[in-house]
Amino acid sequence: MTLETNLHTTPAPPPAADALSSWDAFLDSIPLLPQPVLPSESEYSQVLGILRATRPLLDNDRDWIPPNIALLEGQLPVYETLIDRLDTALEELQALRDMMREVSKEFPSTLAPIRRLPSDVLRSVFRETQSDLDGRGSSCWPTIKFTHDTLTLAQVCASWRDIVVSSPELWSDIKITFPSLTVDNPGRSPLLKTILPLSGQLPLDIRLVSDGDTSSGEAIEAFSSLLRERHRWRSASLKLPLDLLEQLRASSGKLPCLESLTLMTPRSRWDRRSLPAGDVSDVFIDAPSLHKVVWHQSIGYGSFAFPSQITHLAASFTFIHNLHIHTLLEELHLEVKHDDDIAFLHRITLPKVRRLSVSSLKSLRHLSLPSLEDLAFDRYSVGILPFAHDDVEAAAEILNDFIRSSHCSLTSLATRTSIVYAPNSIQETLPLLESLTSLAFEIDDVSEPSFYDTLMSPNVLPNLQFLIMRLPKPGIEDIFQDALSTMLASRRLSVRIEYPIMRDNKHVGILNRLEPLRQLGVDLRVEDTGSSFGISFGKFA
Repeated sequence: MTLETNLHTTPAPPPAADALSSWDAFLDSIPLLPQPVLPSESEYSQVLGILRATRPLLDNDRDWIPPNIALLEGQLPVYETLIDRLDTALEELQALRDMMREVSKEFPSTLAPIRRLPSDVLRSVFRETQSDLDGRGSSCWPTIKFTHDTLTLAQVCASWRDIVVSSPELWSDIKITFPSLTVDNPGRSPLLKTILPLSGQLPLDIRLVSDGDTSSGEAIEAFSSLLRERHRWRSASLKLPLDLLEQLRASSGKLPCLESLTLMTPRSRWDRRSLPAGDVSDVFIDAPSLHKVVWHQSIGYGSFAFPSQITHLAASFTFIHNLHIHTLLEELHLEVKHDDDIAFLHRITLPKVRRLSVSSLKSLRHLSLPSLEDLAFDRYSVGILPFAHDDVEAAAEILNDFIRSSHCSLTSLATRTSIVYAPNSIQETLPLLESLTSLAFEIDDVSEPSFYDTLMSPNVLPNLQFLIMRLPKPGIEDIFQDALSTMLASRRLSVRIEYPIMRDNKHVGILNRLEPLRQLGVDLRVEDTGSSFGISFGKFA
């Protein structure tokens, strides 16, 4: 065979008769099988008589039995040698057979239908499925993806395509992305219109991300297609610029299947348009199954009304006009800007809320939560400079007032404020937290030793089991190890110390200095500066 002619000469398999003759030749190579030499029939019958107790063992029997034993045992090695040679030959035959099976599988694979696809089609499939390691490649292309990589499965072969097309559950989880930078590319709206019917009447899980200040025509058309299927939405995660948000507000129709909603807008410094104050959209009010809502603070274009049965809510305090009606809430996350004015004059009682996260303690002045167990709040500042003594005192006072008015029994408290060091906190707040089992806070190097001394008393936080302390990024570079060690010797606590990652790797040296604490069972960790402390906004339990 040559490359010029590309001629293939396929060798013919050996005839079966030749294979058998080869095996016969192999057997002939083995010496003739020796015929066994056995004792005489009379001697063998006497042995059977002795074994069956039909005759006794006589003294003269010892004259002929041992020679016969030697005769028989002397012939066994010959047969064992022959059997070993046959076993070796059989193993070689099995290895040859297995090799033939493996090779016979590889040749038919070359005739698979997918191998007849043009190379450009295969490259398109590869581009659709390859991992985007550095985030490039998808920044300027609108995409439609499914949880099960359905589009790729449908391109493998005709039989797979038939299965995929006839499986509605493979088309019910859709993520559509429209980046802020656009290039000339095939539109996705026609594809969306084609594949939406493939999901049948199953509930849809929708994720639509449209970056940028305004939407392209493709994004508007795609969102319109999704709105027409709103009666099937089960979960919706929508990142919408103002024009799509207005399109959503203007839509109407029931949302009978909607259980979870996440709504946000791209952060834009170019478009600060807002709707008239008090403008409330009821687009989500007719959603009888809606229970979880995440409404990011970046939405300032009017309010949305939500049905009263929701159980989990994360939103901006100032844009919830009917918070008081949500008496079934079990988890509540509230964001408050420093310049926000909270319009509620009286405390809102939410009897079932067990987990609360607030970005500002001033939200607590307007809430009464008798069932609250888990509380997290961010730093608190009453002036221009944070971390001032007045801040800590004011935070402790607000917390005390909230606990007393709510009559709640907290089991978990997490805050970036060094609230536990305030004198009024030690005297007034800690006695209100007898039920607390987990405490997380930011260390204050000035008052830290006194807090350890306070914890040494078995009457202070008697149920405390977990203590999480985070070292702030600037300033403090160590903790009072002796005071902490003494406290740990007097109480059984699970202690974790966190330090933020720093660009100059300064955290490495600090953790090395804290290494002796590991011997006391202290968990030392390095955390990203943006990592959550306690409850994260929009992350429900």
